[in-house]
Amino acid sequence: MYIDRKNFRTFTTGEFAKRFGVKKDTLFYYDKIGLFKPAGIRDNGYRYYTIPQFDIFWVIQSLRDLNFPLKSLDNYLKAPSPQDLIELSKNQLNKVDQEIEKLIQIRSILNRIVLQSEEALNAPLDKIILMDLEKEPILYSNKNTLKSDTTNEEWSSYYEEFFKKTELKGPAFIGSVIDKNDLLSGRFGRIDRLFVRMDKPDATIKPAGLYAITYYKGSYESIVDFYEVFMRKIKEQGLTICGNAYEEYLLNILATQNSRDFVTKISVAVKK
Repeated sequence: MYIDRKNFRTFTTGEFAKRFGVKKDTLFYYDKIGLFKPAGIRDNGYRYYTIPQFDIFWVIQSLRDLNFPLKSLDNYLKAPSPQDLIELSKNQLNKVDQEIEKLIQIRSILNRIVLQSEEALNAPLDKIILMDLEKEPILYSNKNTLKSDTTNEEWSSYYEEFFKKTELKGPAFIGSVIDKNDLLSGRFGRIDRLFVRMDKPDATIKPAGLYAITYYKGSYESIVDFYEVFMRKIKEQGLTICGNAYEEYLLNILATQNSRDFVTKISVAVKK
């Protein structure tokens, strides 16, 4: 089949803009600053573009999506070369990889939010569920050296320090640990340390085993009273506490401003 390379199909400014999902004003602006000009101008004054310009414009828009400076783009397009193209592409590949990593992390965070929120909304409140859980890597904060109940200010300070340790860039889904000895002695207001599920070299393996799980709906100020009921129910079922309690804040201020609608998941290792 013969291809007439001298007479490519032409596109109006509107048609060309539509193909790339941009506004006509973008093409007018690029023309004005000399970055990307039309293939020609008809006798009636209308600009037109051709298929060979597709690749150039695609590269321009892709680099702009990566916040590549217009001035640098203009400098390259004025005197392009294979070597400069290779160097430019390699540099942008690094940025693309960074963006991909960032998007993967954002996706993971959003997925975790969905899962936790749905779990909270469908949770059987105030009931005890026995589950065999697998071992998992847990990163802990430093232990709380104070013996008194933990205040909101103290917890916030622990959180800030621990968040830096995790090196996370978004919501860390940090929970609290109530020490086994405090559980057995009825001291439910003292946070022993914080934790987050994370596979890092300094992570500790949370042991597999049987766990008693319950869901509490209400403010953090009233959770101490809930623990008293939870401990009593565990005992009534003939179970013995053999580990710490883990608090996970499934619904918090991110989901609702009403603390009475907060949902906290509590799990503690037990044996029959």
